[in-house]
Amino acid sequence: MNVDWNKFSVVVFIDSNVVLECLALEQLPWREVHNTGSILVLITPTVLQEVDSKKNHPRLGDHARRFNRSMRPLLGKQATVVIRQSPTPQVELALADCDRVAWEQYPNLDSDEPDSRVVAQALTARGPSQESRVIVSHDIRPLNLARQHGLNIFHIGENWLRPKEKSEAEKRADSLKREIDAIKSRQPKLALSFRASKDTVSVHRIHDLSSQERKEIQDTIIRLHPMPEQKRDFTGNYDLLNQYDHTLSDRYKRWKEKVIPQFMREYERKLELNFGHIEIVFRIENVGQVPAESLLIHLSTKGGWLNDRYVIASPVGPSAPSVRNPLFSPPLLHHRYQPDVQLGKHEFVVRDVPRRSTEIQISCADFRHGYDYEYRMIGWVDPHADEFHVKASVTAANLYGEIKEVSIVGKTVLDSSVFDLVDPETLKFRQPPEIVGVLSTANLAFEFDGGVWDK
Repeated sequence: MNVDWNKFSVVVFIDSNVVLECLALEQLPWREVHNTGSILVLITPTVLQEVDSKKNHPRLGDHARRFNRSMRPLLGKQATVVIRQSPTPQVELALADCDRVAWEQYPNLDSDEPDSRVVAQALTARGPSQESRVIVSHDIRPLNLARQHGLNIFHIGENWLRPKEKSEAEKRADSLKREIDAIKSRQPKLALSFRASKDTVSVHRIHDLSSQERKEIQDTIIRLHPMPEQKRDFTGNYDLLNQYDHTLSDRYKRWKEKVIPQFMREYERKLELNFGHIEIVFRIENVGQVPAESLLIHLSTKGGWLNDRYVIASPVGPSAPSVRNPLFSPPLLHHRYQPDVQLGKHEFVVRDVPRRSTEIQISCADFRHGYDYEYRMIGWVDPHADEFHVKASVTAANLYGEIKEVSIVGKTVLDSSVFDLVDPETLKFRQPPEIVGVLSTANLAFEFDGGVWDK
């Protein structure tokens, strides 16, 4: 290697990060290393190998190939190549001529570790004096190893590094994000929320009746509801204003032998219906600037059901038949054709009114921006389920993906027997369920699940 070593004030050994992560060699602030005289940068075999391995790297490949191009003249007769003439100092580049390292002489260096190999090759390179050799790096480890072995060191600052750049994969990800943002800017912005009448409900998990208890309750229901008597006049004929009901006997027999036994098979579950009601309001608002087209709201529940009204189940079961007066039978209703109501495209349509359902679908052809919509429903919390929640999933023709919201209602489960709640003699609730108070203080819709309600 024909190099005039006396020409250079310092001989710099760089690690691969100076090539791969810093500015181009000609742009580096070499005055910080030495501000007078010339600088020779020697490239060790380890650095050449590490830089060459990055030629196809998505982020570092361009810098590795640029460095290899600057090294190309050294493959000929040139011993050095000038990479910077001005401003001072002048900087030249050369390949380090390194002997095979006798690793036993350097017990603190690991032959399998790149930082150790760079330091070892800087120590054994032919030509420059030991005093002129300087290890330049941004990493602490190679500088610490070099100092332990008597070499001069220079820790480069942040000003040597290139501005943070993005890989091709990161650039593609950014491009995709911009495309998605552009799509989102042309889609509606919807806000979903749930509002519940309470955070936690109390429910009764009622123990199953024994066969004997079930029979006694059934007998009590029948005892409390005997078949109505039909009165006669003084002549022995039936009252003309209260004509004899020939169907009563058959209807009462059916109620006694079929309706009530069927009701009794589900008696505990029927009583549980009186507890665990909660009013839930779903709200959707278009808070953006774009209308939602062909909007579809899918409400679903787990751990109970949804209804359009409260449900009450009587402890005495379905009502017993009463006397029918044929003179006052209700007139037949003649159904006339009713044309379908043409709804506006901005109106919401409940496709199926919930009847103790687990799913509800609501649609709107054109949900204008700045508008909102609320849907009220009654939820019932099943005492035998693990959790009760209502989930909303909203889609639209011009909406990217779907929007979801979940409302979870806590519950307090009370293990009870039928007779903890119902008096066995009268079959009335010992304490009226909370739902009775709700219905008595508000004009709310409700339905009976068998029987006439009797507190």
